[in-house]
Amino acid sequence: MNQVITRKEIASNLERPLMQYTVNNGNGYAFTCLNYGATLTSIMMPDRNGIIDNILLGFNGPTDFLNDQTYFFGKAIGRVGGRIKGGLFHYKNQEFLLPRNEGDNTLHGGVNGFHHMWWDVSETEKGLTFTKVINPEMDGFPGKLEVTITYRWGENNQFHVEFYAINKSDTPTLFNPTTHIYFNLNNDKLKGLNNHKLSISAEQLLELDQQQIPTGEFINVTNTPFDFRKEQNLSEMLHSLKQLNISGYDHPYHVTGPKAARLSNLNNGRIVEIQSDRNGLVFYSLNKTHPHIKVNEGNHLFPHMAVALEPQTLPDANHHPDFGDIVLPANTEKKYEITYKLSVI
Repeated sequence: MNQVITRKEIASNLERPLMQYTVNNGNGYAFTCLNYGATLTSIMMPDRNGIIDNILLGFNGPTDFLNDQTYFFGKAIGRVGGRIKGGLFHYKNQEFLLPRNEGDNTLHGGVNGFHHMWWDVSETEKGLTFTKVINPEMDGFPGKLEVTITYRWGENNQFHVEFYAINKSDTPTLFNPTTHIYFNLNNDKLKGLNNHKLSISAEQLLELDQQQIPTGEFINVTNTPFDFRKEQNLSEMLHSLKQLNISGYDHPYHVTGPKAARLSNLNNGRIVEIQSDRNGLVFYSLNKTHPHIKVNEGNHLFPHMAVALEPQTLPDANHHPDFGDIVLPANTEKKYEITYKLSVI
């Protein structure tokens, strides 16, 4: 594998120069990212006809990523992905308040989460490493957190994302990071999710209240439009949801096994298989959009133009012990990995 890393400055009149990095694995696959938000702006891969195109959806202009607090296109999400009820957590009889940015709740690490930070970037033999020391004054979470995010190519065109954190303080904190990349495997992004099939390795999803907060109950997917245990046509499943007056998917699935999901394109043969060491996958079908937003190649954004598949420990786990443990106690460390296996048939 003859990997090549290139970088260029794309904006300079900012807090820091906005840098764009591209890592080409030499096999027709490449990813591009920014030092702001550890943002993935593209993953290039061929289709069965040899056409190489970006399979991610994102803003048309790189600087548009800077102040976005709505779509999180391609962003690294942390310290905690998803929603935290009441913007607080308890640990050993202590209560810790968190930054609230969605009513009384905390979403995707708050306004100043991973997605809204400048990261130091170093080039490695296999890819890129983003590092940041995050203090409570920076993001509103307790504890001093040393974070490393790595994007790299592996064997057989596997794209790896690795999150690593050390709590360098005497105060507990939370750590449940994820990625917020949106997939559209069509060469023509205006086709939205047409031609897409999806499977999710989950027999259950979480029941949500009207604020999209988990109630603590699990729902069996059998005989519902939420059943993706077998590969399903995404356009047809979205139509089934609309018959129930549901605008689209924004649901946490309780996944079983390392293979979380498989997204494929019937027309061009592209496949993305997602593996993780987490018990949850949030499936979001980009249900609400603003038409003035421009994405890839200047196209106007519209609902269901792409799908986000976010591996993580089940959201709001700090309030539900059976969801998993996302507390990072004082002076401890944690590592998570997500693998995207890219292939063409």
